[in-house]
Amino acid sequence: MHEKSLGIIRAFIESVVPISQLDWDEFEKRLFYKSFSKNELISRAGEVENYIYFMYEGVSRIFQQKNGMEYTLRFNFPISVFNSYASFITRTSSLINVEAVSSIKTYRMSWNDMQTLYDSAPMADRIGRRMIELLYVQREMKELQMYSKTAEDYYKELITSNEKLTELIPQKYLASYLGITPESLSRIRKKIKDFDKL
Repeated sequence: MHEKSLGIIRAFIESVVPISQLDWDEFEKRLFYKSFSKNELISRAGEVENYIYFMYEGVSRIFQQKNGMEYTLRFNFPISVFNSYASFITRTSSLINVEAVSSIKTYRMSWNDMQTLYDSAPMADRIGRRMIELLYVQREMKELQMYSKTAEDYYKELITSNEKLTELIPQKYLASYLGITPESLSRIRKKIKDFDKL
């Protein structure tokens, strides 16, 4: 099982940065399998992020708590990399939480192992930089889309690209992510279903 899942992770990394067998061997021996149960908190605000996660199964979300309310900032679907990047890089307390929306399967690498990898594998620095670039692009695209598209348009895109996995996400999290109320999301979902029946 692990050989297949590690192959998935390697293919994902190679889609970002070409990697030699020698470099992959160095990378792989610092990856450790870790699963999380549904609703389990993976990273907690106020703590320093010590791991980077490569997820190949399930759905996780990144959210922030303010004034007793939760605000979902992003969902992570397979195959993806996630953590509290600002905390991971700066070694300061995280401002966000990461939670398993469903049961998820990941491989993770510690901050210490990544620093060692930077010294031992020529490609490690490029991989780290490219992952940060990908996360920055995702964040910027979401911000642009939230201002240029309606919540309905954005919801349609979400279910088109991840329909089965989107079904695993509670409606209150989806509504928070879209910046609307659960009641508004219910109306959007009903409208889409009624349209599909035509």
